[in-house]
Amino acid sequence: MVNPRGPPRARPMDMTSPGPLLPPYGVVVGVLLHLVVYLFAMLYSYAEQLFLKKDDNKINKRDAPAICDLHRCKDGPVRNGHIGQRPPSINPERLKDFVEEDYLNGDVKTWEMKIVSRNEELLGDALSLIPQSSTRTSQSSHNKLIRFEDISAAAFKIQSGVQKTPCMYSRLSKQYGVDIYLKKEFLQYTGSVKERGVLYLLTSLPQDQQRKGVIVASDGNFSMAVAYHASELRIPVFVIMSTSTSPARVKMCREYGAMVISYGTTAKDSQMHARRLAQENGYLYLEEEDSAVYLSGLGTVGLEMYEQVPKLDAVIFPAGGHCGLLAGSAAALKHLNPHISVIGVESESFPVLQQSLKAGHPTEDQACSNHHFYGDVSGLCFGNNSLQLTGKLVDKVVAVREEDILISMLRLLEYERATVDAEGAIGLAALGCWEAA
Repeated sequence: MVNPRGPPRARPMDMTSPGPLLPPYGVVVGVLLHLVVYLFAMLYSYAEQLFLKKDDNKINKRDAPAICDLHRCKDGPVRNGHIGQRPPSINPERLKDFVEEDYLNGDVKTWEMKIVSRNEELLGDALSLIPQSSTRTSQSSHNKLIRFEDISAAAFKIQSGVQKTPCMYSRLSKQYGVDIYLKKEFLQYTGSVKERGVLYLLTSLPQDQQRKGVIVASDGNFSMAVAYHASELRIPVFVIMSTSTSPARVKMCREYGAMVISYGTTAKDSQMHARRLAQENGYLYLEEEDSAVYLSGLGTVGLEMYEQVPKLDAVIFPAGGHCGLLAGSAAALKHLNPHISVIGVESESFPVLQQSLKAGHPTEDQACSNHHFYGDVSGLCFGNNSLQLTGKLVDKVVAVREEDILISMLRLLEYERATVDAEGAIGLAALGCWEAA
């Protein structure tokens, strides 16, 4: 039977019927992206915290000596990445670093590599033998005066470890009416000429002592030079500083690669503590002194100046501190040309060298009221070697006022774009005094 109404029509779709259960594709992708970003941020934050915690108070210098942390290595010292069985040999509480440094247990990582061997001994035929104090433990050649051969040997040995700084004609020549050449030792890595003596001192140590390590108590340029070059030679190095040392100095010394320990309120306290640690643990206590090795390294400055500047008439050196630069360089210059005038300059506030030359022996230390300004130029005691070399080879020693040193520092900044300390400007201050006279 045929339906007269025709085939049944399709029922229209009910627009109100429920849609699919899954959200649109774009929404799903957006949610997943947000989830991935959130997880990545969480993981990055967690990794950063672990990294900071791991590197907290650690030395961030390449190839620095590894120090054993007592909180992590209670079974013994670290040796080539493995924990040994020997207990700490000193009391760690006495070595607490009050600048939030790690504890020190008296042992360091042993580096399995060949360290520069000691050259053939050249320090002989001393002009005189001078008994030295038994408290100086760094070298056995305290009582030997240097020869030109010693300085030449030092120049050859340290040539690859220090900068041969330029000795350049200065624009200040027109201001003073003479030809002035400036030896720019502030271009050394630590900004100090003492790198020369320190490097020669360290490379002259026996290999067994280089493996044991060295310790120094100073907050000046000497400790900075020891920290840097000892780390470069893979020699474990410890620096004892008083609690009054500026945080910038402490941070700088750590960045050079040293283990810094704050102890005592004065430099004398730090020195006594360093000597005690050296005796208990086999470290070599280094101090700025007038041994033949140290003076020979500093004397390479005079050797370079003679090569760099033709027809030298006179050379001016700072004479403060231990007087090593003046004595060592005078030995080199006077050997090459006895007619070159060598002049030393010190501050009127503590004319230790002038008084010592007048007395014929090293005088006692003089207190400096402005040590932070003068730094290494302040009245430190120097030895008989420096005094004898100075008395024999230096033509004149003069003293300048503090205001003249300040003016010279400003002139060097204006004309040479060089920021130097009092030791670097004191020579120009003497030249200014002669100009005024």
